[in-house]
Amino acid sequence: MGRIMRLAVILLASTGIAGGMAHAGEPLPRVEVISKAPAFGGQSFGGAGAYERIVAVAHMEADPSAQDNAGIVDLDKAPRDEQGMVAYDVDVVILRPVDAAKARQVMIYDVANRGMKPLMTFNDAPFMADDNPGNGFLMQQGFTLVWSGWQGDIAGKGLIGARLPIATGESGPITGRITAETIFDNPASDLITLPYPAFGMGQDESGLGEAGQGNAILTVRERAGDPATVVDPADWRFEDERHVRLINKPTNDAGAIYRMSYVARDPSVAGLGFAAVRDLVSFLRSGSAEQDNPLADIVANACKDEGSDTCAASSYDTVVAHGASQSGRFLRDFVWQGFNRDTLGKRVFDGMLVVIAGGRRTFTNMRFAQPGEFSRQHEGHETPGFDFPFAYGLQRDPITQREDGILARCSEDGTCPNIFHIDTSGEFWQAGSSLVGTDGDGMDVAFPPSVRAFMIAGGSHAPGFVMPFCKYPANSLNYTAVERALLLAMVDWTTTGSEPPASRWPQVADGELLSPGTLASPDLSAMDVHWPDVVNEPIASLGAQEWPVLVPQVDADGNDLPGIRLPSVDVPVATYLGWNLRKAGFAEDELCNIFGSEIPFAKTREEQPDDPRQALAERYPGTERQDRVHASIEKLEQEGLLLPEDARRMEEAIAR
Repeated sequence: MGRIMRLAVILLASTGIAGGMAHAGEPLPRVEVISKAPAFGGQSFGGAGAYERIVAVAHMEADPSAQDNAGIVDLDKAPRDEQGMVAYDVDVVILRPVDAAKARQVMIYDVANRGMKPLMTFNDAPFMADDNPGNGFLMQQGFTLVWSGWQGDIAGKGLIGARLPIATGESGPITGRITAETIFDNPASDLITLPYPAFGMGQDESGLGEAGQGNAILTVRERAGDPATVVDPADWRFEDERHVRLINKPTNDAGAIYRMSYVARDPSVAGLGFAAVRDLVSFLRSGSAEQDNPLADIVANACKDEGSDTCAASSYDTVVAHGASQSGRFLRDFVWQGFNRDTLGKRVFDGMLVVIAGGRRTFTNMRFAQPGEFSRQHEGHETPGFDFPFAYGLQRDPITQREDGILARCSEDGTCPNIFHIDTSGEFWQAGSSLVGTDGDGMDVAFPPSVRAFMIAGGSHAPGFVMPFCKYPANSLNYTAVERALLLAMVDWTTTGSEPPASRWPQVADGELLSPGTLASPDLSAMDVHWPDVVNEPIASLGAQEWPVLVPQVDADGNDLPGIRLPSVDVPVATYLGWNLRKAGFAEDELCNIFGSEIPFAKTREEQPDDPRQALAERYPGTERQDRVHASIEKLEQEGLLLPEDARRMEEAIAR
């Protein structure tokens, strides 16, 4: 990350900062500033003016005895200081208008994804960077943009991470048997990296034993549903406590799943990542200048014409969280586990954009957590976090008879945020998105009034990306324009109460969600393309595979019928698929990780006579495509799903 400006904020997990006040007897924030710098070379962004970039470290403390922290796994086993507090720290990056008077009272908190900044894609800028303004969309709004670390196993230049404590037992390290999975995909690879150090190498049978393996077991299977085969101990060895070398591979399939079961030690208190976000955002939202809040001038500017008492109680008008993929799952978990209530009982986030999370949460607030892992059909299938509850509203699990919902806790204390849940077609195949809107019998359930759900028809989890072991070309469908429109709609919803766009989510009752085997999909075998026989289902060990996972119905071209149909899908030149398949030699025909695919139409019938889809020449005579694209763009803009400037850009693109 280069030279870091250290923003040392002592935030007790039992401390709620509101109106510049902390609980009596608790330490006030301590801020150590090393540097501030003009952002984007001093570029000005309309009425918001120039921005500055603050890079910081927030030093945090958590009280293990506080009720607000009672759910943090192993917090009671973390080292404490003389005051009985558990210390840890997180990286912080802030982009804010230099002139507080030009800043809107709107904070956008972007949950870091593996230490990166997914919100920057709203500027059509790289996922990693906060030094490239792109089209400047976010800054032109006058928003304050905040990132902070929450994941303890993140380190590297430019990445936003956290330094979390290690839980320890009374008589020594905490140990436990865990499983680590590896799929090489690169046939030349042979090294397995373990998420936690192996315990007791060369000591006794409770660890790895004198031979270096002891009771550690390595198994292999070619498919997630196959029985596991134990790999001969002579065919692998420990290089050190974090690495295993495979000497002889028992299968030639590069997509085979290797699972190392071993005794690990030193779990981190990973659940503190939730408390870190809760406490830091609450402080930045309302903390005072006397407490060294680097945003205090923006906070106070909201009431500059009022009396001092009012100003002391000021706060940002709204704080909206954004999370995509891993960080979208984080937000679902954050709300479900009750962290959207700060330590004074106030709401932390007023709104959330939960993007491409599907029906999953995270593998975070658990002993030996692995926050970077997540369930897919082939990879990491049994990773915790893909289990009940899936939907936002309260429902009963027919398997366990337990009643729960993502918003169950916040509904009890009135701290639920407004939520836009945004998934692509890919999440229906790989992340159980149908379960967000259906019950255990596969029937539609209503979304709570505070939730809107949107499906991007034909969209993929990672647009524009594909790997060499996938069969089909990458899906190029870019849906960022819809996200931009929904971000502004969420700001309006949480500040003025303006009614947002209605949900655009497939319904079972309308025939828009079906089991994968019953789709009316076109026969594309002439292009060597076939629909998957598999779909990612919830964790089988919990019996939750009995929850029916459904996928969107498709039209005669194979494009999704329900959801938000962008012009590329509504007036297509290709079939846009949220899924891809693995090649031969790489677990063939399993879903290919998080990648989608795109199968172009033939230009003429002669070019591909066996393609059941119309060729472009016969499909769009004359100016028909331009006319239909114009109508499609106009409709989306009227529905509040495209901003006028994005509509103009799309019009210009089709005119070229």
